[in-house]
Amino acid sequence: MTKKLDRQLIKCIDGALREIFGELGAKAIYSYLRDRYSLRREDIPERLETFEKGLKDILSSGAWAAERMALKNLYSNFGLEYRNKTNHRLVDHVSNLKRQV
Repeated sequence: MTKKLDRQLIKCIDGALREIFGELGAKAIYSYLRDRYSLRREDIPERLETFEKGLKDILSSGAWAAERMALKNLYSNFGLEYRNKTNHRLVDHVSNLKRQV
């Protein structure tokens, strides 16, 4: 199940970035993450904390909008309802989902 979750996570992050920032914006974000953090798109599930930090570096408080959209879609893909918990980070939400599926 973890590999499926990893694939869905990448798909949902990709979709959220493209929907919010467009194709060029998403490519610029991925390029920044690759250049600054040596983080490739396919490595995001294994390096989720680095992704979260990099996204916050480039987008500041706007990072949460992309994270939230990705999480809503991710939870939905597994037939679950996403519930925002203000004290949870992206990493916490994904860990919680891993325990549920």
